[in-house]
Amino acid sequence: MKFLVRFNIRSLVSRLATRFRERSESLPVSGPPTANRWKGDSAELAAYHFLRRNGYRIVARKYRRRSGEIDLIGWDGDILAFIEVKFRTCLEHGRPEEAVNWRKQKQISRVAKEYRTIHKLYDINYRFDIVSIQGSPENRAVQIMKDAFKEPL
Repeated sequence: MKFLVRFNIRSLVSRLATRFRERSESLPVSGPPTANRWKGDSAELAAYHFLRRNGYRIVARKYRRRSGEIDLIGWDGDILAFIEVKFRTCLEHGRPEEAVNWRKQKQISRVAKEYRTIHKLYDINYRFDIVSIQGSPENRAVQIMKDAFKEPL
């Protein structure tokens, strides 16, 4: 009898710890805002409004898991889009979408798979989009690349 009580308590503690980890992983990053974080947040907000104007229904922003983060998740009609936002003030280091390399694609794909599993979205159409933003915060050019990459193997 004592063994069963201990097992149930351990099981309960384990489940509570898992739930706490899941909630804390989806919390925003804390700490003092930096110039880069301000620029990134500003670009994500511009992308959010751009996508809303173009018919997307955004369901998550800054979706964080242990394996990484997806900037925006939204429905474009009946297709779930996992959206990466990239911003550049100048093209000295390349175009914004060029920063989504194979490693970043793999990380986005891994988080997207976790999202679909957690929300039980098994038989849906989904894709990976990139929102490319160029220019200064006052004068931006926003472009969306739908189905920018396929899920890496």
